[in-house]
Amino acid sequence: MTSIDSLEGRFKEAGALVVCRHDFKREGLVLSALIPANALTELAEGLKGDGYTLLDVSILHAKEGFLVTYHFDSFKEPGRLALRVLAQGDQPAVPSLAPIFDGAEWHEREGRDFYGVAFLGNPNPMPLILPEDFQGDPPLRKAPAALASITALGLFGKPQILDAAWWENLTNPVKDGD
Repeated sequence: MTSIDSLEGRFKEAGALVVCRHDFKREGLVLSALIPANALTELAEGLKGDGYTLLDVSILHAKEGFLVTYHFDSFKEPGRLALRVLAQGDQPAVPSLAPIFDGAEWHEREGRDFYGVAFLGNPNPMPLILPEDFQGDPPLRKAPAALASITALGLFGKPQILDAAWWENLTNPVKDGD
């Protein structure tokens, strides 16, 4: 049996930037973590080994980039977990979980279609919904002025900030000309 304390410790050891415990009855989660992309596959493999399954992959376009969220659940353990990775830049990319969880392939392909986030290592990166010859910006990318900050969205509840400098930069980014 894997305790929430044990999972939280594992997320911290993997370099989590933020860890947050949640009220399951209110939020549908027991634990979430914002992790570096390079820790994703190892943590996902560990969760699979503990009997967790991947429920879904979602993407949120925010000022800071694309917040990719992976929800996991287990029949043995109470409550859902969320691992979050921030994909930034003009060509955002994160590792694929399709080699670990077969069901990830479709979610990742959909995310690439709609947001333009690449899932490195996905065995079938062909478009899922859009035509193969689609040209233009991904349809769910928003104009910069329409984007909210990740910290303003309330996804982290009362977070335990593990990398204060990173969080400060995220919440108070230096603007050009400052």
